[in-house]
Amino acid sequence: MAAKLSSTHPSVLRAVHMVQSQQLTIHEAASQFALSQRTLYRALRGNQARTQSHYSQLLQQKQQLESQLRQVREELACIQKDNYATHN
Repeated sequence: MAAKLSSTHPSVLRAVHMVQSQQLTIHEAASQFALSQRTLYRALRGNQARTQSHYSQLLQQKQQLESQLRQVREELACIQKDNYATHN
């Protein structure tokens, strides 16, 4: 038959202290995890904003280059027409 221990018995007090200590450790770990999740989320959002900004810049440059290419083609077409007209 197991002996009944009082709540003030040293082994009971040690066990309670260990459980409280473990609960504190778990709470600290959970807090650290939540903090790291928030930090990671902020970093990802910042990186996403920079990536979108860079993408927008590249898209604008592409459109400018396409416009310049159209102008060059039109000028070449005009030059070819002039050369054809003067040679015939």
